[in-house]
Amino acid sequence: MKNHKLLLYAVHFFVLSLACYLLQLAGLVFLLYGARIHFWLPALNLANIFFITALLLAALDLSAGVFFPGRKKSLRFAPVSNPGISIGMTAYNDELSIGAAAKDFMSQENVTSVVVADNNSADGTTREGLAAGAKVVAETVQGYGACCVRALREAMKYGEVICLVEGDCTFSGSDLKKLMAYLENADMVLGTRTTKELNTPDSQLNTSILWGNVLMAKLLQLRFSTVRLTDLGCTFRVIRKSALEKIIDQLEVKGNHFSCEMILTALKNNLMVIEIPVTLKKRVGESKGVGGNFFKAAVTAINMWRLIMFK
Repeated sequence: MKNHKLLLYAVHFFVLSLACYLLQLAGLVFLLYGARIHFWLPALNLANIFFITALLLAALDLSAGVFFPGRKKSLRFAPVSNPGISIGMTAYNDELSIGAAAKDFMSQENVTSVVVADNNSADGTTREGLAAGAKVVAETVQGYGACCVRALREAMKYGEVICLVEGDCTFSGSDLKKLMAYLENADMVLGTRTTKELNTPDSQLNTSILWGNVLMAKLLQLRFSTVRLTDLGCTFRVIRKSALEKIIDQLEVKGNHFSCEMILTALKNNLMVIEIPVTLKKRVGESKGVGGNFFKAAVTAINMWRLIMFK
């Protein structure tokens, strides 16, 4: 898959040039009113430098595509021969929700097991998970990413298709059939929460979180032009075991930006990734991740941006 990293850098330099041109324009307006402000000339010089850099980077990226086109994706049709689905469910102080979430996914067609990765919960999460019939393992390394990797590794033991999902009842087990329908054309199928028609009015996806996810997703899409993405923060996804085996040891992020890393790693390894809309409901219990917290969301977005730009 062609990696358009230079084009991604070009877009950033172009945005910087626009900002400097606007700063120059503001300086000229101040001069018209007699203000002795002299930053407009350096701003113009910087704007020109940034603009020329953007053009050069874009030209290099596009010319590299002409001479080194890379491997193009072809239409894939590979039905899953053994549709057994193993659920890896993350949990942290989810005593109020984990039982209902585990039972919801257990009741779905072709689900062989539900494994709950308990990330140092201080409540009855493990007890409620076991009572619901799930397998429960303890993940002692604190963090959403660490919990996701443990859930994936444990789920790999019980099925040829691995589903990663949170245990807070925000996602619906009935959406599994949607994800599975597209897996015959892909290695990994992602859910997206950005289809507002499928969100309950009281879901955690407020306007700033929604558009922040869209922005980060489009940056990653710009880097890998053969994929369409709208949401980098949705945990709900299914992946073939054979595909997960290729990337599981490359996943290093322990924090809330793990989802972005997993998608990026899959694309770098030439896996076919498809994104489809899923339903999103109100979280049961308190949010332990980003939730509706703008500060946490901003930190996560910055970490996602760093991954997209430099990994």
